[in-house]
Amino acid sequence: MISKLKNTQFNFLFLGISAAMPSFALGIPLGTWLSTAGISKQAVGLVTVSSLIVALNFLWSPFVNKLKIPILYKLLGLRRSWLLLAQVSLGCLLLTLSFVDPKEQLTQVVILACLIYFFSSIQDIALDAYRVEYDKYFEAESLATIYQIGYKVGAFLIGAQVYGLIAANSVEFIGPGGLSVTTFNAWSLTYFYIAFLMFVLPIVTIISKRVDEFKSNQSTINQFLAAFKQLLQKNSIIMLLILVGIYKISDIILGPMAAVLYTEVGLDKPEFYVQKSYFNFIATFVGSGLALWSIKALKINFSMFLGAIIVLCTNVLFSFLFLYPSFENFIAINFLDTIAQAFTAVCFITFLVGLVDRRFTAIQYAFLASLVIIPGTLMKGSSGFIADAYGFYNFFMIMGFLGIPAVCLSYLLFIDQFKWNVNSVLKTLSIALALSISLFSLADLGDASIQINDKLLHFSVYAFLTYITLIASRKTKIFILLMIILSLGISLEFIQSVSGLRNFEYMDIIANSLGVFGGFIFYFFQEKNLKKSF
Repeated sequence: MISKLKNTQFNFLFLGISAAMPSFALGIPLGTWLSTAGISKQAVGLVTVSSLIVALNFLWSPFVNKLKIPILYKLLGLRRSWLLLAQVSLGCLLLTLSFVDPKEQLTQVVILACLIYFFSSIQDIALDAYRVEYDKYFEAESLATIYQIGYKVGAFLIGAQVYGLIAANSVEFIGPGGLSVTTFNAWSLTYFYIAFLMFVLPIVTIISKRVDEFKSNQSTINQFLAAFKQLLQKNSIIMLLILVGIYKISDIILGPMAAVLYTEVGLDKPEFYVQKSYFNFIATFVGSGLALWSIKALKINFSMFLGAIIVLCTNVLFSFLFLYPSFENFIAINFLDTIAQAFTAVCFITFLVGLVDRRFTAIQYAFLASLVIIPGTLMKGSSGFIADAYGFYNFFMIMGFLGIPAVCLSYLLFIDQFKWNVNSVLKTLSIALALSISLFSLADLGDASIQINDKLLHFSVYAFLTYITLIASRKTKIFILLMIILSLGISLEFIQSVSGLRNFEYMDIIANSLGVFGGFIFYFFQEKNLKKSF
């Protein structure tokens, strides 16, 4: 039985649960707990800042990649020994947190949160390296899929408890024997429950298969420097690192405002959250399954491009949730958003694994994972200011604009043209322009006035888009490209009418269509003159 468990990939289902426990325990649950205890928003924000510890995990990743824990190393190997140490430490810290009163011991809560984030980062370093090295036995995309499902299962196990507490919405509960159990104690029981799971999950770590780990004679510092040197020697590494840094930036910045949006439009009802958790759980399997199919059938580079587009679209959908706040829209949009998150998570993990050198798995993967988190985390604090300045509707449209660079770079990744040339620049410009036109057309401009003729603007924009697209895509049939751009111009006018913020105008459709025709005519005569000159 043990031997069968050692030779399976489904251990990553439970390891994914283990990875989810600390991060989700310090997410919505901790914020809700502190709020119900009467802690100020500033203090809650202080605890949130402590999450930056996870983003800095590459600083201590060399030690996790090199140092051998006495006794445990001989029994479990390098990866699992660090993983076990982190899991047991997290269990102890979460158990300690369950006995702390945040109202009276806020400093201790902050210290415990920092320590939990620290050991969570160690768990992530060891687990990511273990998963990368485990792909010797199973495909990386399969491991990523199972891990992602496990991660969402962990979130679900926590969420169910939290939503139950919110749904209770009372000062006290009746415990065994008719005893009164205060809200504080109820929250304590929740963290006790999470701690219990963290003490159980190390069993999976112990019985999992030992991987072949690269042994280096280099010192920790030299290994650290060698890892970065090797990473920087990869082809087009600067563009790849930029892609890693911006790929999930809009999702990270959007996160805090999604919860605020629910409160703003009256969707923060406990029963809604309960239903949301169940539907999102199902969506995780859908998104992960689609990602696995996409990677195998369409390859990882195209899947990354597809994921960037899906995330951009689902982020924009929250704008329409603001316009039409209903239970059905709340469930549907969150369902689609969770599919997008699961899809991109599997694709992104698989993509990062492909960038990592097996000699420096822990160091390089930790650095790349930090690079994903840091830009968005640093900018996340501005989300409230953006929402206040432009309103919730335009805020989510702006998140769509933030997703455009990721779409463009992942497209260049797909066509393997990271080396900048005229053709790749024009293709990128064409995609960026098409997406920008779409988002700008749907944005709420309010009373903003445009000094030039509106129809002339429509004509000029679509003429330029058509011309750039035709030049950049000479190998594609012109008729297909023209039909795509015409469809874009027509469909956007209909979507505008649905939003109710902009008027539907047939003259705009005519102006857009004439712009497409004008761009084609200009391209046609330019190409004709070019052939004559040759």
